[in-house]
Amino acid sequence: MAEESTIKISPSEKLKDFIREHHKEWEDVPERIKAVSNPNVPVRKRGGKAALSLAVPDPSPFLHVDDMNWLNTQVKKLRENGDQSSGVYLHKLLQGCDIVLPQPPVIERNPELEARVQRLRKEQEDRQYRAMTKNVDTVRMRHPDDSIGYQMKMLNTHIVAIVQFIVSVGAGFTFGFVGVQLMVGPLDFGFRLLLGVACALIIALAEIYFLAKKISEDYDDIPPYPNSPANTAASRAALSTSTSVGGKLHED
Repeated sequence: MAEESTIKISPSEKLKDFIREHHKEWEDVPERIKAVSNPNVPVRKRGGKAALSLAVPDPSPFLHVDDMNWLNTQVKKLRENGDQSSGVYLHKLLQGCDIVLPQPPVIERNPELEARVQRLRKEQEDRQYRAMTKNVDTVRMRHPDDSIGYQMKMLNTHIVAIVQFIVSVGAGFTFGFVGVQLMVGPLDFGFRLLLGVACALIIALAEIYFLAKKISEDYDDIPPYPNSPANTAASRAALSTSTSVGGKLHED
């Protein structure tokens, strides 16, 4: 894992020649620089019971960043000693080198997540297909829930229902808090408050009941989709009825 996340440098011919020229003068040479200085790397090849040691050229020796730091130190020492290569700098040696950046690890997706994504993609494609074929389907033309006008109409209906609920509850509280006092005379403040809350609560329960009943009626009036179980059962029943009638006519 650490090897995969390391920046690698493929040395150019100029850098290889420089290393091969001075590697004998250096001490504690890193292994990767030794591999660059020696073009033949011993490789053990298995064959039967014996193992032969063959010398084959390394096609692409790579250097790491720490090797470059070590090499930069050696180049500085050569310049300090007044060597013939004292005018050489590391950035000049790096010209023509290829830098191999580490590739991020490929993480496999969770099978459950992949199945969920596929299911959501299929549902989205089905919705798009139904939206495209809605104008030519006589059944789904009665479902204007995708249009902006229908959404605005439903929004206005909900706003009116909420305002009506608030006004009705407020009117009931006002009747219990003020209206009863006007009819029977002065009453205690706590008793008036209790009457107002009771009237408002009764009206609120009644409003919730009628609102739920209206929503239930609107839901029952919506025709089923073509692929719904109810519509499929009705289509099968109609098909079986027509088939039986056709068979009787044929027998007659």
